[in-house]
Amino acid sequence: MASRSIAQGLLRPSRWAWALLSVAVGCGQEPAAPAPQPEHPAAEQSVQDIQQKASQLQAPAGCTEVTLGALHTGVDLTPTQYSAQPTYRGNFANFAGTADDLARIRLDVNTMPGLYDLSTGGTNLFTCEQCVYGYKDVGTADQTLFVAESGSMLLALKVSPDQTVGALANVTLRQSEDAAPFYAPYTGSAPVPGGQCLWIRFATWNTVRNGGCDPRQGALTSNMPGLTCAATDAAGNDGTLEKSLGTKTQGAACTLTPAASSHELATTDCATGYACSDTYTADRQCLATCDFLAANPGCPTGTVCGVYGLCMQQSVMESQGFDFDPALIGQTCTKSWAEYCGAEGARGVCVDLDGDGHGTCFRAARARSACGAGEELGYIGYPLANSGYDRSYGFCYPDGN
Repeated sequence: MASRSIAQGLLRPSRWAWALLSVAVGCGQEPAAPAPQPEHPAAEQSVQDIQQKASQLQAPAGCTEVTLGALHTGVDLTPTQYSAQPTYRGNFANFAGTADDLARIRLDVNTMPGLYDLSTGGTNLFTCEQCVYGYKDVGTADQTLFVAESGSMLLALKVSPDQTVGALANVTLRQSEDAAPFYAPYTGSAPVPGGQCLWIRFATWNTVRNGGCDPRQGALTSNMPGLTCAATDAAGNDGTLEKSLGTKTQGAACTLTPAASSHELATTDCATGYACSDTYTADRQCLATCDFLAANPGCPTGTVCGVYGLCMQQSVMESQGFDFDPALIGQTCTKSWAEYCGAEGARGVCVDLDGDGHGTCFRAARARSACGAGEELGYIGYPLANSGYDRSYGFCYPDGN
């Protein structure tokens, strides 16, 4: 957990959480100072190859060349910000003036390492899975949206959906305006005829943290000897490794010793696979880590997989404000809203889309690409300390509602 104040904010979702099906396009917060980044030689070589080719390019006629500052996401932002899909936040670095010029890269949770053609999105923030966009002169009468219409994106390394290394090359961003759909988790955009043009010759990003890991079941860093991947977001998409130096298991009181430096790991006296957590209690206890979307989350008998990928008794979660409904996926819920329906291994979220007072148990999902034809990804939003937020916990619902 980033802090106790954040943990307290998460423990009462009936007061603090909401299922969000329509949002305004937000401009975000200032990014935090860069954190020390580990080296990844193979990824760096791939990025260097892209850079060499980009150095020979020329800006398209009428386009202004721009550069990017450092990009950050998740717990590396102050305050913490986890978007409904991984969104890397920073600024264009070479505009004059005092207004903010915000730069954004948004991926799908399931985006895998590889080379992507940015023209696939069609200058539309609703249809792109690999999106590059930004806002010039934010907060002024001249605020302008720009969306990539062409260019290349290399995702060179992926530790978790929010921790990646990548590069952009020959990216043309076209002045754009809001377009249908206007009221959905992902709103549309369309190019402005004859509008302004920005061009990025080459840019890199690295959002990998020291000790970063992926808590999802089956990920390379989710289950390593002597280490536990403790989730840092509600859906368990992103995490940080802890050294597990003890033998304590579920429910045992534990001690977490913070890392002595930015290049070391925190240590606990829990056994491997158990995080030393204060999510549900003021005093830390060892809790088994889990993946709520796995076919078998693997929680100890008598517990279920909850937020932050931690196993806990359902009664304890309910006492903290988490709602459960017995409906299975696709069935009508007894409640209008419940954070958990379905069963272990087949979780959903109860949401009342038609306003009849009874929700439907919609299948839980992490990625837009995991939703089927005619479906969209909604999300549950948790306000965090200092105006931060966590929107990583999602569900697939019928589009058009």
